[in-house]
Amino acid sequence: MYDRDMRLLLFAVLALSAYGQTRFPPEKPFPPDIVSPEALARRDPLKIDAQHYRLDFENEHVRAIRLTLKADEAVPMHDDVDALAVCIRECHLRFTRPDGHIQDVHMESGETRWLYGDRRSTRNLNTNPMEMLFIEVKAASKDR
Repeated sequence: MYDRDMRLLLFAVLALSAYGQTRFPPEKPFPPDIVSPEALARRDPLKIDAQHYRLDFENEHVRAIRLTLKADEAVPMHDDVDALAVCIRECHLRFTRPDGHIQDVHMESGETRWLYGDRRSTRNLNTNPMEMLFIEVKAASKDR
């Protein structure tokens, strides 16, 4: 009895495995397009707010973008990637995520900090203009 059950189980696993590799007709990508691809696309800060963000440098390894905000100016919701943040002019910022979570960051000129990527808006809490450089590391190329 035990051998028969094991053979049936093995047959079922093999049959399901073979069925999973066959697609009639070619299957659409999962998940189905309930939400448009545009809605899921990254909201690049350079495209969201070209008034405050500027591309300083880009190659196949890194991208450096500069954020400049006057007192109490803000940047709308955008998607930041993991980056090394370098404060050029005193930085006292408030990051606000879509869920309402707030994080205040204060950095002196010349200070650096690793910032994890997230969807957020940014506001300058300082009474003076601030300037920050974000150095984003791109995915490593596989042909090295």
